[in-house]
Amino acid sequence: MMMVRKILGLGIAMALLTAGLAFGAEPIKIGSVLRLSVGAEHGIPSQRGVELAVEQVNKAGGINGRQVAVIFEDEKDSPAASVNAVQKLINVDKVVALVGPMTSGGMMAAGKIANDAKVVTISPTATTPKLSGYGDYLYRGCSRIDKQAQVLTDYVAKTWKPKTVAIFFSNEPYGKACAEFFTKDFEKNGIKVVATESFMRGSRDFKAQLTKIKGTNPDILFIPGYTPETAPAAAQARQLGMKQKILGVYGDLDPVYIQLAGPDAEGHLLGGEYDEEYNTPKNQAFKKAYFDLAKKNNDPVNIMFAALSYDAASMLLEGMKKDGPTSEGIKKFLDNLKDFDGITGKLSFNKEHDVVRSGTEGIYLLEVKGGKYVKVQ
Repeated sequence: MMMVRKILGLGIAMALLTAGLAFGAEPIKIGSVLRLSVGAEHGIPSQRGVELAVEQVNKAGGINGRQVAVIFEDEKDSPAASVNAVQKLINVDKVVALVGPMTSGGMMAAGKIANDAKVVTISPTATTPKLSGYGDYLYRGCSRIDKQAQVLTDYVAKTWKPKTVAIFFSNEPYGKACAEFFTKDFEKNGIKVVATESFMRGSRDFKAQLTKIKGTNPDILFIPGYTPETAPAAAQARQLGMKQKILGVYGDLDPVYIQLAGPDAEGHLLGGEYDEEYNTPKNQAFKKAYFDLAKKNNDPVNIMFAALSYDAASMLLEGMKKDGPTSEGIKKFLDNLKDFDGITGKLSFNKEHDVVRSGTEGIYLLEVKGGKYVKVQ
């Protein structure tokens, strides 16, 4: 009997010791490179999405008793800054995985560093087709820009029935890629591009280029880029008397676009990848948690970017649970993933590490009606 008590006592002591070691263990570190200064209207919501995913895991006990810590860095819409951020996170902070960079240019530049270091990296929003199959450790959590172009131009051709289009694009990697791929799909749909003009990030006066475009009298106007430029460009087009329907891309999916463009935002059409009405318990819980957090922090609100980043972080964390808190363990999980219960759909990855969604329409078309984005397809 005495021996049994000793054995039981030893077992309890070992269990307490193990629990104590787990409780006091070093946290598992992941990194996140987001648009926290330039493009913060998208990057701050993305940060909140990552924070919510990590918070949920930590509240549930962490990964095998270890808490998860996330270290954020600013990509500054700069490939060089993205490279520096990823190098720091990998070499100094010793993270096991990364969410971001968000931009295509940042992901292509920094992704090579992460891939060479064999650190799993998921970009929630990089849309360039060049990322497909770019590295064994690199993954994409959104659709490619050429897929978005196909869906949008097919809808415009069937619904608006235009014969001509003018393209006024942001002169940086995202805007250039949009102009390139949409041009091909406009032409496939029999829509002739009659004018092509560009603007620089940070520009606020677009009247010279828009005056040139107005002279070609296009049926529709396509303005790909980011909200701080595209919204005032749309407003100035209206000031010049241009009444054409305006098509954008999901760089515009932001309540700030409507605030900046005012009534001139009405009718603006773009693509998105998150449906607030996606009817799952997980999504309903996410929506409440996100809006509460955004209100508490007085954030710019953009639930699509928060949702994409939440799903990216959630997949990394689930990989740690299932196959261990290492980059190799996470990679094994992602490579065998099938219909992960995400808030943007049931998620898997194809052989090129592009996300595949089932359970939703994937790419949604949204139009500003009555001062709000309304799903039209």
